Amino acid sequence: MDALKIIANGFVLTCDPQNRGGAYNLLIRNGRIAEISDSLDLFTALHPYATIIDASGKLVVPGFVNAHFHSDSVLLQARTNGMHFGLWKHDIRFQECDKKLLEPGSYDDVRSLYLASYFSHLKSGVTSVGEFGPPVDSKGLIQLLQAIDRTEVKSVVTLQNWDQIRQANELGPKRPKFMVSIGREEDFTVYSFENLTRAARDLGVPLIAHLAEQRDDVEIVKKNFQKNALALLRDYNALQPGTLLVHLNHVTESEIDLVEQLSATVAIAPRSTAFKQTGYPALRSLTRRNVRLCISTDWANQDVLLELRFLHELPLLVSGIRQLSPMELLRMATINGAYALGLSAETGSIEPGKSADLTFFNLSDIRVPFTASRPTAEELALLLVRSLTSRDISDVMIDGEFYVGRGEIMTMSEEDVVEGFRKTFDRFFPVSSRPLPSEPEELAAERPAGTRGKVLPFVPEQRVPAEGVEGFEEGFQIIQPPPGVFEIKNNSVNMQPPPALPPPKAPGPKPELSKDVKRIFGEDEGF
Repeated sequence: MDALKIIANGFVLTCDPQNRGGAYNLLIRNGRIAEISDSLDLFTALHPYATIIDASGKLVVPGFVNAHFHSDSVLLQARTNGMHFGLWKHDIRFQECDKKLLEPGSYDDVRSLYLASYFSHLKSGVTSVGEFGPPVDSKGLIQLLQAIDRTEVKSVVTLQNWDQIRQANELGPKRPKFMVSIGREEDFTVYSFENLTRAARDLGVPLIAHLAEQRDDVEIVKKNFQKNALALLRDYNALQPGTLLVHLNHVTESEIDLVEQLSATVAIAPRSTAFKQTGYPALRSLTRRNVRLCISTDWANQDVLLELRFLHELPLLVSGIRQLSPMELLRMATINGAYALGLSAETGSIEPGKSADLTFFNLSDIRVPFTASRPTAEELALLLVRSLTSRDISDVMIDGEFYVGRGEIMTMSEEDVVEGFRKTFDRFFPVSSRPLPSEPEELAAERPAGTRGKVLPFVPEQRVPAEGVEGFEEGFQIIQPPPGVFEIKNNSVNMQPPPALPPPKAPGPKPELSKDVKRIFGEDEGF
């Protein structure tokens, strides 16, 4: 007999081609969506022995897809917080930790790290991840894959070196899904392009290009090849419809033309790049074109909803950014991400034939805005993007089975996951060497005494963006210092004593209160 389940009485956002949304019931057979109907009576009459799961007071959406994530960031963020991305490769302590993770003695740490990363994804409603992990050796790759498999989250893992590529080839036809990285811009050579594209073709997997995150990366390619990175990919047949492009913070209109012409997908992470201080995706241009965009959280954050909220609110702060509709944002975090990872036939939307990968939000909390009895798809999407958080996720289903129930992991003790990761953290960061939550010591030592950083406010709304500037960096300008407080000389800020304040006036006598006035805070004269 078929394993039948009916998800009944919930509000559903399908993210299918019709973008259906409203009160629907879902029939699940053997882990896949079989039918969608607004009539529960029809389902119960045809399938009287099906297990009925009451989703009253819940919103059901496709499981989120995090198209690009570095799971090693869950550990290494302790060294990168507050540090410009361009300084990471020069920071000795960061490099020591990064190198230590690649050592054979760290296999158990890799396992505990990936359990923590992927169970955190699961509790955040993410059911599929594009993994861009550390370049571990073949045994480290096996540990990584086994840990991901333990969580049941679907993943597409990027192969970053020849040891990993050989190991993936040895796994045979039943291997997990992979992508092949074309490498860092500073390492691009004709030889690497030819061999990596051939390796991807032999494995039958797509390429992933981590491009133009920093302006320096763009200049390196131009210097070495006398052309931009996307033109270089095109010339070596590496820019295909299946190629996943990540970041694109510093690209020109002509490069976006290539992306649009070849129907490649772009994974953007505006919130992450803001924290890494590397620039921002070329959103003004990308959102005007017919380019498929998907969401990635990139570094040290597994919560896709935070990226959606950031993008939703960004046009309120920066002029010239198109306001993406809540439904567009939701599709970026679901079906578009599934396309990016080559999983769109399997997941990313609620459609007959696809896996029942579902995320359930509790709408019964009094803090959640009230929903009409018959809400539209756009109203539900707006509620999700504007008001809901990962704390409102009650349940997560993968292939028709619950792996998060009532907000708790169901397949492994969360305490054990946390304890395992804590041991790894303590091994990498003994108490005596842990960084303070301030700027790196190296930078503090180099900074002249008595200096401070520049304050960058948003400019007025009517300001017209400068021509030829990518991203939305031009939305900021330097505040002029108030006279007599500090002055800027030779790009440093010299603090001057502020004007003396007048002495405070002596307090006058307190007014008398009527004897029949009731004192709320007792008889203490201080209140």
